[in-house]
Amino acid sequence: MTRYKTGYYERKNRYSSRQEDEVGFFIVCDDQAILRCVNAMLLSSGMVGLSDKEGKMHYMIDGRRGGNYVLSQIKKKALVLREGPMTEERYEEIFLSSAIDTVIEEFGLPPTLIGTTIVRSLLHHLYRDPGLMKCASKSLYPLIEREFHMMPAQIERNVRYAIKKSTKLQGETRVLTVLKAMTDRTMEEVICRYGRT
Repeated sequence: MTRYKTGYYERKNRYSSRQEDEVGFFIVCDDQAILRCVNAMLLSSGMVGLSDKEGKMHYMIDGRRGGNYVLSQIKKKALVLREGPMTEERYEEIFLSSAIDTVIEEFGLPPTLIGTTIVRSLLHHLYRDPGLMKCASKSLYPLIEREFHMMPAQIERNVRYAIKKSTKLQGETRVLTVLKAMTDRTMEEVICRYGRT
């Protein structure tokens, strides 16, 4: 299905309700219309792909959403564009990264804090091995210690600060309680998207 469009969408839900196989043509007559059109797409999806004359794709990512968002979008797109056949493990990694981003957003952790980046890494490890939760200071934090070059106390302090600054956790400061809830929610999200854990 092809639609011809002029100008840009003023309502976000009109743009986001497009079908995946739909092709869009935006006819613009001035620089302001171009900017409004691109801005509407960035606000809606966070990323826009543009093709040049040689057929090479260039992606614009909405940097207004924060550095962690930009890095996660680049990582997701790089995984998809990597050469070679799409293996089962790569599909799972893409779904897991997307699920973790969704869960972090649901729990309201600020994307600009180092504690949120640490939580993202912790959720990757906990998804692979939930048993690491039983003795976090001896088994889980040392994995992150090597990755972030921090002592376990610094890791916990950064994570606790991110949890404290959350807009949706309302006073919950116990790191392991929040990590357990986030791990469970990540597994639910992966099952919904991927079909299994």
